[in-house]
Amino acid sequence: MTTAAVRGRWARDLWMAASFTVVGLTVMSGLWIWYAGWPPPPPFLLRHLPFGFVLGLAIGIPAFRLMPLVAARVWHRHAVIRWSAMLVTMFACAVAGTAIAATVPIIVGMPPEMAVVVFRQNIRGTIPTTIIAGVILTIIGSAQARLEATELALRTQQLERERAEKVAAEARLASLASRVQPHFLFNTLNAISALIRDNPARAERTVERLSSLLRACLDARDLITLDQELKLATDYLEIQRIRLEDRLRFDVSMAPDAVALVPPLSVQTLVENAVTHVAGRRPAGVTVHISAARSGDVVYIDVADDGPGFDAAAAKAGHGLDTVQSRLRAIHGERAGLDFIREPGRMTVRVRVPPA
Repeated sequence: MTTAAVRGRWARDLWMAASFTVVGLTVMSGLWIWYAGWPPPPPFLLRHLPFGFVLGLAIGIPAFRLMPLVAARVWHRHAVIRWSAMLVTMFACAVAGTAIAATVPIIVGMPPEMAVVVFRQNIRGTIPTTIIAGVILTIIGSAQARLEATELALRTQQLERERAEKVAAEARLASLASRVQPHFLFNTLNAISALIRDNPARAERTVERLSSLLRACLDARDLITLDQELKLATDYLEIQRIRLEDRLRFDVSMAPDAVALVPPLSVQTLVENAVTHVAGRRPAGVTVHISAARSGDVVYIDVADDGPGFDAAAAKAGHGLDTVQSRLRAIHGERAGLDFIREPGRMTVRVRVPPA
């Protein structure tokens, strides 16, 4: 700690001790008037108030220095231990401060015996006064500490919520940009154009699927149901199958108890990753299996393909899989995430989310 900081703490403690002493002397004067029915004479005040001020500082300064240190060490302990330590500290400050103030008569030239007399005259009042004041201040301080802790927790939650909203917004923009890429949109529109003559019904269904994907990209919701997300993934696969035909094979299954909320286009992004990086690079195409099941307090969504697999560590930050991982963690915390299972002839990306 710097010298300026140390001086600042001492100045603060001195100011608090002085303020508390003034309040204490005012209260004592009020009690005098209440009991005696008349104010103390000026000679009495001139003789006793300066010493009372010194006595208050002698007790208050060490108390304001020691009490926070003791509280920081014992506040997590049992209430009996905690309050016992605090009361012992208050008692010690009262005794030490009274002893220090009792040396004032010696400093002003009185015989040393006066220090003992002054100590005995004041110790019976300073101990209960210090303990009562210390208990009151401790209760106020603990209430303030709890209030500050609550405010900190609320601010932390707000920051986490803002971070989640930011990640979701960025992900939606990224999803929109990736879905409305010219080659994907133009290929789909060309396919629809060809289907209009040969298979109008299929062309109409394709338009509906494309509309569903575009609507999901622009949707401001942070979460949708798992069955809605699997419907988006199916729509994307059906659109791609128009272009890839037999080179794209897929199946989708969902257990009845696999009820969960997921970020929009999260599973669809994993499906697109399999189609783009497997079917687009080999003549045999790709077989994609999508399944959702629940095990205990976790819902697993597997997106598996029969491609050669990839290294999860090579995923680019801010794109694709990394974005899905960030969105899951921002919304569900550590309970959610992605697992990568690479086996011979099979690559599985598993989504973990808590059940709804």
